[in-house]
Amino acid sequence: MFEKYHKISRRLALFAGSFLAALAPAYFAAAADSSPYLIGHWKLNDKFSDFKPPGSEIKTDNTEFVFLNPTNLNKLTLEYAFFATKDDPARTTLFCGCDRDVLNANGRVRYTMLGELQGGQFSRDTKHCPTQTDGAMKTIVFTGVDANGNVITGDALEAGYQIDLFGGVGTVRTEADLKAVAINNATAAEINAIHKACVAFIGH
Repeated sequence: MFEKYHKISRRLALFAGSFLAALAPAYFAAAADSSPYLIGHWKLNDKFSDFKPPGSEIKTDNTEFVFLNPTNLNKLTLEYAFFATKDDPARTTLFCGCDRDVLNANGRVRYTMLGELQGGQFSRDTKHCPTQTDGAMKTIVFTGVDANGNVITGDALEAGYQIDLFGGVGTVRTEADLKAVAINNATAAEINAIHKACVAFIGH
């Protein structure tokens, strides 16, 4: 009797373990999609080809970004900065501009790279980001700043995704989640660097 009970208990334990293991990847994937710091890849009239013989270029006309607030916090400060890599031997990183918005609970903020260019938040002039067509987008959310101008993230989080548009007026599109960045000493320092670059670019 005891042996039969032991076998049944072991089968139940294995089933429960298998069930939890099946759920775990989905749970952790969802949890990993939010952070005070997300990154993506912007494109604007981008043409790319690294293969031989040369064929049709991979063209992307525009990128749309959408930011979502998964918390119940209101009036989070949302900043999103644009960077590009210069095609020189040093692979120099260029700061291309920044924009700022407010992200409320159950709210969303969205924009396109073309709109950012037309609004002056993305610079393609010789001072900031000449002739660049793609690069990194870094976005942060926070509840305030301290007396030294350093970001206070508190419980602020954001999630989001990007939509790449191509085919003239955007008749074709692809979507991808923005990637959440884990917070450690290096990324916390980068959050503050992004904020200070945005303040300098926006003027306040």
